[in-house]
Amino acid sequence: MNEDYRAHFYALIFCGGGGTRLWPYSREKTPKQFLAIKGKKSLIRKTFDRVCLAIPKERIYLITLPDYADEIRAEIPEISKKQVLFEPARKNTAMAAGLGAAAILKADPEAIIANIWADQVIENEEGFKDTLLTCGKAAADGKHLVTAGVTPKYPHTGLGYVEKRKESFKNGEVKVFEVEKFTEKPDLQKAEVMVKSGKYLWHVGPFTWKGTTFFEELKKHAPDTYDRLNKIKNTYGKLFSKGKIEAIYKSAPDISIDYALAEKADNFLVVEGIFDWLDVGDFSVLWTVEEKNKEGNALKSIKDGQSFCLDTKNSLVIAKGERMVAVVGLEDVVVVSTDDATLVVKKDQAQKVKQVVEYLKKEKKVEFL
Repeated sequence: MNEDYRAHFYALIFCGGGGTRLWPYSREKTPKQFLAIKGKKSLIRKTFDRVCLAIPKERIYLITLPDYADEIRAEIPEISKKQVLFEPARKNTAMAAGLGAAAILKADPEAIIANIWADQVIENEEGFKDTLLTCGKAAADGKHLVTAGVTPKYPHTGLGYVEKRKESFKNGEVKVFEVEKFTEKPDLQKAEVMVKSGKYLWHVGPFTWKGTTFFEELKKHAPDTYDRLNKIKNTYGKLFSKGKIEAIYKSAPDISIDYALAEKADNFLVVEGIFDWLDVGDFSVLWTVEEKNKEGNALKSIKDGQSFCLDTKNSLVIAKGERMVAVVGLEDVVVVSTDDATLVVKKDQAQKVKQVVEYLKKEKKVEFL
């Protein structure tokens, strides 16, 4: 394999997610990718800077919702308008990836595209760079769909796993394997067996492929999605195409990349990532990554918020707005206070915060979302 692939290597950063398990810290107006987690920079800014280590900024596209146009411009002012793509509706990751691919293929028919999520916390940026470049190299022959994973730290029931088969090749220190199968969110007993076997990686992405290969595989495995995206690709960039694309997009199935391709295609490779990774999926993980004092408390103050803890241990307290939040005599809790909402939850129940958001939606209390 030569290095020519780098001249056609692009990134598509996904930044439209809602972060419902981090309510009310993360809201629809300011989802978690726009929040400063573990440091002063937002997750989307950190993601962009990290990707720039491997791919020039001129070849980095973002896909989001129109609601976040101002936030994108504020966080990443150096990219052009044509590099920011807007989904006409939330239709899950397969359609978002396809819309991005249509735009990028218009610019470069030979494009190799890495689909990257903006809400991950990643340490060891050089390791991420080497992993990302290996993904591009593995996808360059046009014969494979490629993803990446990291060695599991413990049995996790809320993540996807990918099982390695035999080694395909090695790029420096980074190993690439054939994929046996993907497993999504196993129960604890199964997760324990998988982690102990040493054959599985946490599936963290990025999904990487030649744009043309992506469309070919969709045609085989997700024809309804392919049909819409092929029409969008053939329409993209033409005069008066915006309305047509919106109508096609809104009629598409709501389907993830995992379901459309990962669970069906037999030509996947997985790159074994050499970086530390965390998906800040709930407040218990947020507590893990944030700086803590000697009592094990992580205290975040946003927009003049203040907090005070007395006889409190191993807790996360977020005070946003003109708030003084006092927490007394508690352990292993999360307390979040904003101008219009307050959350108190045990850390080990943090996944249930999503049910609060579902309640607000059901009761049409949209002002709190």
